[in-house]
Amino acid sequence: MKKSLVAALATATLAITLAAPATPATAASAFCNQTTPSTSLAAYNKDTGAVGTGTLSAGHWTFGSNINVPDGYTHGVASRDSLLFYNADTGAGESGTFRNGRYTRVQTYNNFSTGWTHVVASGDSALFYNADNGQGGTGTLRNGRYHHVRSYDNFSTGWDSIAASCDTAVFTKSGEVGYGTLTGGVYQHVGVRDTEDLGTLVATKDTVLALENTGSQLKYRTARATNGKVGGFRDIGTSGVWDEEGRTSDSLFFYKTDGTAWTSTLSGNNYANVGSLANVSSDWSFLAGGV
Repeated sequence: MKKSLVAALATATLAITLAAPATPATAASAFCNQTTPSTSLAAYNKDTGAVGTGTLSAGHWTFGSNINVPDGYTHGVASRDSLLFYNADTGAGESGTFRNGRYTRVQTYNNFSTGWTHVVASGDSALFYNADNGQGGTGTLRNGRYHHVRSYDNFSTGWDSIAASCDTAVFTKSGEVGYGTLTGGVYQHVGVRDTEDLGTLVATKDTVLALENTGSQLKYRTARATNGKVGGFRDIGTSGVWDEEGRTSDSLFFYKTDGTAWTSTLSGNNYANVGSLANVSSDWSFLAGGV
């Protein structure tokens, strides 16, 4: 991720304009309390297979390395210590350890089902979901390996965005939010409730951020996301539109494909701007960070 910056937009339009006071955090699960939070973040170019890695902690980015993996991956997700790549067109994938901003391949796969529309990871698990038919699959993602645990055929169809904190998966579509635990390779549903339209979701270890695209800007809302439950969403402000959002356990990385980037912190349902980044490569396809 360490190349020259490409024509950055004015940061005044991209930083979140904050509103409303913060609210206190709630405790995470025993697993989340007993393991080390992840600071690792990777950016991937699907056309070239290039990967840039580093650490993002307290909103501060440190470059790690440039590596190459196969091109064509459509999804990438990271748990506390592992990174998983997946190709929805071919069913190919790979996984490896992802610690301190460095990825080491452990295993390759050629037998994933094709067509998963969403893939997310919690602290120790990954969830695959097909928005068209409601099918899903979950497994553990630890020590550089994915192990399938359970298949599902009873998810609701049409969820637009999914995110996972250390122990909680959050789903959203127009007027609804769903949630449950995602630990030990298993998703356990807790509830669904009506809500305002939330848009795209991204989650740190204990907090979920919703980004609703209103056309000219993004409207930001946050909520606690721990122990399989999601608190009430509160408005925190607006920003310009980003192309991709990445996370680590306590931080967010906002990115435009022209190389414009911004970081913030998000922990305990508290959001804070940190600032813009220079020397970020253009044309990354997606970001994958651990929690």
